[in-house]
Amino acid sequence: MRALLRWTLILACLLAALALVPVVCAWWIARGDPDIRLDEHRDYLAALSGSAGPKAPNIVLVFADDLGYGDLASYGSKAIRTPHLDALARAGVSLSNFYAASPVCTPSRFSCLTGRYPTRGFMHSVFFPSGTPMGLVVNTFTFPHGIRGIPPDEVTVAEALRAGGYQTGMFGKWHLGDRSPHLPTQKGFDYFFGSYYSNDMKPYAMYRNDDVAIEAPADQTQLTRTLTDEVLSFIDRASEKPFFVYYASPFPHVPVHASERFAGRSNAGSYGDCVEELDWSVGEIRARLAELGLLEDTLFVFTSDNGPWHEGSPGGHRGRKANSFDGGQIVPFIASWPGTIPSARVSDTPAMAIDLFPTFLGVAGLPAPSDRIVDGADLSPLLKGAAEAVPDRPLFFVQGGEFAGVRGPGNLKYIGRHRSENSAYWMAKHGPFLFDLNLDPAESYDVSARRPREREELARVVRDMNEASASNPRGWLRRQ
Repeated sequence: MRALLRWTLILACLLAALALVPVVCAWWIARGDPDIRLDEHRDYLAALSGSAGPKAPNIVLVFADDLGYGDLASYGSKAIRTPHLDALARAGVSLSNFYAASPVCTPSRFSCLTGRYPTRGFMHSVFFPSGTPMGLVVNTFTFPHGIRGIPPDEVTVAEALRAGGYQTGMFGKWHLGDRSPHLPTQKGFDYFFGSYYSNDMKPYAMYRNDDVAIEAPADQTQLTRTLTDEVLSFIDRASEKPFFVYYASPFPHVPVHASERFAGRSNAGSYGDCVEELDWSVGEIRARLAELGLLEDTLFVFTSDNGPWHEGSPGGHRGRKANSFDGGQIVPFIASWPGTIPSARVSDTPAMAIDLFPTFLGVAGLPAPSDRIVDGADLSPLLKGAAEAVPDRPLFFVQGGEFAGVRGPGNLKYIGRHRSENSAYWMAKHGPFLFDLNLDPAESYDVSARRPREREELARVVRDMNEASASNPRGWLRRQ
């Protein structure tokens, strides 16, 4: 009898808990007001109509997935050959202190396209495919306000450039929403060929615009070649007017793949094979631009969405993907624009992927939106060789929905309590830390005791940023 009563009580508790699930989900999804402002979005784009400068360059952005700082030969790799990216570096400028805007991909991609920290769009984590059990759980409980993609009033660089007169194409990994109204063709891209999420998520199909082009499971050994062909075809079609190519490679995110031509070729295993094929892809695109006489009319940028995951080299930096230690966010950055960007330069000026949006608008002669905080800065003067072209400013590190740390003046970096990158202590948090990156780029030594005032000042900067974000989460400046 006692056992029956006990199990009856347990069953009643379980049923009560299940009954509360819809209520909790509804509360979580609708937390607060996302403060959507569609009128401002529409008016800004309307004001840009056809206003790109007469000498506006083509723009090609190659955005690798989980590529480490030390995975390119020009950034120190001895195991991976990257002759085409090395040539790109010789033809332009490399940044040695360039950060992705997040240590994971969905938030990083949001910031790359909008110039704003991920918190502005409630991009707290990584989307999982809609309609799957994992997607239902993770998307529901990770993203507030029912966010399932870029909020409709966020301005993407593709929307701005298209409004200004560019043709826009997106190729590869989107990972910013897999259903309407969050698809690439609804966020500024005239043409899309790629996947909606990471190559380790299922079902993994490839889409052309809004229709399935390659049924799941796509043969990933052929993806780099297929995506390259799609990019080349778009450039051929668009060469009569300015174009923007956003080529977000699905690699070297796991599972890594390479075609037969590259399989087994590198000295860094399958990972290296994959990177070497991506390097080949960059070479093919630059060769086509040269063939069409467009190299001097094209700003070409190569970087990565975050640091390496299970394989890959963080280049001596501490941590990996998902960490706010530098290994999770500091990535290669190479930009070339022959005749405009001086060749064979390396700059140690700190910068971040939030800077891409204002940089691309700047070279196109387009103004940034004035109704919202654009967190990034225009890097074009720096890329062109101007001294002190970017003002000294804090660069913030985001974890989830909060600002977790900052790189401040004098190359001091502060991180609050942070999950350990040591797998033996993965549940533990350590810190806060203050690192002097001039003397300790590997973030090995906390100098808080030696420099308490600097630590407290940077901790205050992070607190102030979190408070400002809490009171104005979308970063609105004023109503139009």
